[in-house]
Amino acid sequence: MTLPHAVPPLPPSGASPRVLLRPALLLLGFVVLAVVASHLPGVRHMLTVGPALHSGARGVVLFVLGASVYCAFGLPRQAMCFTAGAAYGIGAGCALATVATVAGCLCGYGWGRWAGRGRMPARLGATMARLEGVVGKAPFASVLMLRLMPVGSALLLNLASGMLGVRVVPFGLATVLGSLPQTIVFVLVGTGMRLGGTGRFGVAAVLFGLSALVGLWLMRRMRAGRV
Repeated sequence: MTLPHAVPPLPPSGASPRVLLRPALLLLGFVVLAVVASHLPGVRHMLTVGPALHSGARGVVLFVLGASVYCAFGLPRQAMCFTAGAAYGIGAGCALATVATVAGCLCGYGWGRWAGRGRMPARLGATMARLEGVVGKAPFASVLMLRLMPVGSALLLNLASGMLGVRVVPFGLATVLGSLPQTIVFVLVGTGMRLGGTGRFGVAAVLFGLSALVGLWLMRRMRAGRV
């Protein structure tokens, strides 16, 4: 069993808003993609009336299944949320992206629960000890904080939560609440492809900043032992 180890599971001790630079650039990249794609011939028409992704119950089921597997492997779910917004709009897009996110995270959690610490590669011992020191003391707040912070490895957090014996209800609830802001942000950006609303991009940017700042605030409180 191999785990992603190139990305640190926790922001560094002196974390500041600078850790949000890469996620902010990612958001900007999706905004540019939405603006450019919405002006390409046929793209908006395809998203609005096309029969592919957003047609009927079968299309919804296929999307949720595919997106759940995508999230289970820890791939960037921002792209999945962007696609959900472009295909289904803000309401249905957020709902379907949330279902897929939780299902994918629970797959990783279950994998970690089944594997246990005994099957963990030795080179990840220090990383797991670091996570255990945070997640073990305040599981709900820790998972919530790490979901709100748009940095680190989601797959590693899922696996570690299962390995460390975090209860499934706090894990699932923290995953829903912590992932929802980013879900809304990137679904909003995705809807801009077919609706062309500049205001949506502005709202997405504000929500992105607020959720990241809440994550930073939680992280600092946890480092100070106040959570």
